[in-house]
Amino acid sequence: MWPCATRARARVVEAFARRPWLTRLHTHTGSQGVPLPLLAQGVAEVYALAEEINAAVGRRQVDTIDIGGGLPVNFASEETAPTFARYARLLAARVPGLFDGRYGLVTEFGRSLLARHGVVVARVEYTKTAGGRRIAVTHAGVQVAVRTVYAPGAWPLRIAAYDAGGRPKAGPRTVQDIAGPACFSGDLLAEGRALPPLEQGDYAAALDTGAYGFAHHYAYNSLVRPGIHGYAPDGYGGMAFATVRRAQTVAEVVADSGGAHASALTTLRAP
Repeated sequence: MWPCATRARARVVEAFARRPWLTRLHTHTGSQGVPLPLLAQGVAEVYALAEEINAAVGRRQVDTIDIGGGLPVNFASEETAPTFARYARLLAARVPGLFDGRYGLVTEFGRSLLARHGVVVARVEYTKTAGGRRIAVTHAGVQVAVRTVYAPGAWPLRIAAYDAGGRPKAGPRTVQDIAGPACFSGDLLAEGRALPPLEQGDYAAALDTGAYGFAHHYAYNSLVRPGIHGYAPDGYGGMAFATVRRAQTVAEVVADSGGAHASALTTLRAP
């Protein structure tokens, strides 16, 4: 361990010793792209710190460990990989004391639990060709998938193609881009995807958007925040649909942009 890390660790132990109301430790090693062994190593480190603190104070002051979240999501297919069971087995082998009942455990598996439960559906506004490749321009781009647009290698999204009636499109697959509405050339939900040719009025569905697609609306270009709709069993063998969050209105966008104070600076008067 580096000398600075050793000093920092000693200061943490001292801080807990002086503050008996500190009873929990938390770790977050990383997120998408972080391998399971590294996640387990992070949990092992925070567990070892809890043991060190409790030994230093002579009692079980730290009683709960938050192992964070960050379990990667397989955005490339329907396969769930890695699984929670695999991660649990790795933790049991790497940090067996974590499960002996002495510590309460808290987890924060947000995206890995919710990503599969959302789909962004966007109508194709028009199509064009650039550089010999078809481009379907839609209403969904950086404002609903900011991580995908700015880091497509780490946050790819699968795209499903539907016709204007909502039926899966058939036909020979054609390499094409799925573009969003923002005013820069990199606003792409997907690049170079082999899909049945999307035409004006069709729909492109971005899959696995149930986590950050809900929370991370990006107001660039004053693009409205889309509505979110969900469904659940209705108790009679069917499904009931409900609005989870209504779509933002243009009036609300104007208000958020300071519309009520549009003349505030032009009407200023010197005292």
